Amino acid sequence: MIKVGDKIVLKKKEKTLEETFDGIIDVLRSSKISQQNKLEWCESALNVLEMMYEKDDVETVKTAKRRLIPVLYNLVSKGSLELMASFFDFYKRAYCFCGRRDFECFVDYIEWDQPKKVLANRRSVLLPYVNALNELAFNPNLHYVVVSLPPSYGKSYLATLWCCFAFGLSIDNSIIRLSYSDELVLGFSRTVKNIISSPSFSEVFPFYKIYNTKPFEVERESDWKIKNAKVPKSNLISRTRSGATTGERANFAIILDDMTKGAEEANSDSIHRGIYDKWNTEWWNRRDGERCKFVFVGTQWNSEDILNKIIEDRNKVELLQPTDNPYVMRSKDTIVIRIPLLDSEGKTTCSEVYPQEVAEQLRDNTDPFLFSCVYQQNPIPITGREFDWENLKTYISLPEQIEKYCMASLDTARKGKDNVSMPILKPDGQGNYYFIDCIFAQKPMEDLYDDIIGKIITHKIIKLVIENNIDTSLKTLLTERLKTRGVDWCEIIEKYNVVKKEERIKNNRGIVQKYIIFKDKSKMKQNSDYGRFMENLTKYSFDKPNYHDDAPDSICMFASELIIEKLSFNKPIAVKRLF
Repeated sequence: MIKVGDKIVLKKKEKTLEETFDGIIDVLRSSKISQQNKLEWCESALNVLEMMYEKDDVETVKTAKRRLIPVLYNLVSKGSLELMASFFDFYKRAYCFCGRRDFECFVDYIEWDQPKKVLANRRSVLLPYVNALNELAFNPNLHYVVVSLPPSYGKSYLATLWCCFAFGLSIDNSIIRLSYSDELVLGFSRTVKNIISSPSFSEVFPFYKIYNTKPFEVERESDWKIKNAKVPKSNLISRTRSGATTGERANFAIILDDMTKGAEEANSDSIHRGIYDKWNTEWWNRRDGERCKFVFVGTQWNSEDILNKIIEDRNKVELLQPTDNPYVMRSKDTIVIRIPLLDSEGKTTCSEVYPQEVAEQLRDNTDPFLFSCVYQQNPIPITGREFDWENLKTYISLPEQIEKYCMASLDTARKGKDNVSMPILKPDGQGNYYFIDCIFAQKPMEDLYDDIIGKIITHKIIKLVIENNIDTSLKTLLTERLKTRGVDWCEIIEKYNVVKKEERIKNNRGIVQKYIIFKDKSKMKQNSDYGRFMENLTKYSFDKPNYHDDAPDSICMFASELIIEKLSFNKPIAVKRLF
């Protein structure tokens, strides 16, 4: 190794760059080398890293972050006062270098001279989020990051800086950013523009120096394009959830950030459903190629909001597994981060934003539903929804010890928009009933006869209870059709109900919760009969009017006619014997 000026030149067949860097680190750590001489070696370290970067940018940055930055920190904190400023300059330059391919270092460098820092003061709580975004940028197998944090933790701010980081990685990257209001999305857009126009950004990504703080070819608040960028229209497209994205494309990421407008929309099923439907039918289709990633950021307002629905969807593709961090779950292509305000011991997770006293006041004074959702990231059922998923028993797979037959109930449609509902359950012999299949369809009864017969045969249904207050010929018709198929094992019981359905549902809800076990969300398809049945059941409310109650009515009929009937038995009576 020969030192020429400020550069390191390697002799032929001498040490590799990596070995040379290791030697420099040893020198910087040595107590035998003077502080003044170490300044020269700091310069050498950065020069070697530049050469290593040309071979492997990401790995070189990892090496610099892991090995050089801690050494420089020690030199700053333990060095002499007269040299402290010089070592600090190298320390800052190392962060600038690492910021090219490390999101945490990038955020730290952008915040370096800011009077109010976010990451520096909240690193312990935000680091899982920062690391997830960094991995999302470089790991081709990771496609989804879902982040749920209490208000004001800095989730949108980090998403904004990640957009800047993306445009530093390549001016040919494009991003679509969505939120509930113009004020938010346009504010995000302005912040990104300001940062990538700043001198600090050009220091991290030197290519931007050619723009001389004016990098835009097309410049609007909602859409803008960087000069020379190879994108069809814009690098950043900002839209509200009601804005048009038709014809737009994103090749790097689509970010859904705060899609719910606070507490006023927390309980609105129609708004949550509309956002989720738009994701499935419009926003997902705005991706330009398989490289595009998806980021969902927000506060949880409801168990049916977009964050929870995406988590459910990803869980169906591959079960999310726990990690070393209790607030992080992941699979091969998804990372989910849910950080509460108060941890399991009742301590605030972010004293910078919510000091302990303030956090406890919020807990004590906030509506329990909103506190659990908004601050704890743990959606609980809306009041009155006693069949919510949280209140039901679920299964991943059926137990080995289970009966070979099934039982079912059938609630016929009374009006055109009612569903014919036929839940099918398999007993385990221990008093539990596993809900394995169903018919749940808005069709005329005559169109479903073959389906009903097919289910009876497929599942070997030995008892079928029919609520038949109008058409008394249904039992006869089904019996005759079963007979022609050689089926003689199904007992059809016709039930004329004299109790109002609301009263039956209320009387039997406890039986449903205690004895019936439903498929786990990850094991059912949303648009199947089973999925629609569960949607109707879990949304049923005892506190407000319901458009349809077919699922709760039919499952409670099963409970009253087939479970309670079995639970009923003759109590022993004491008899006085005469001897």
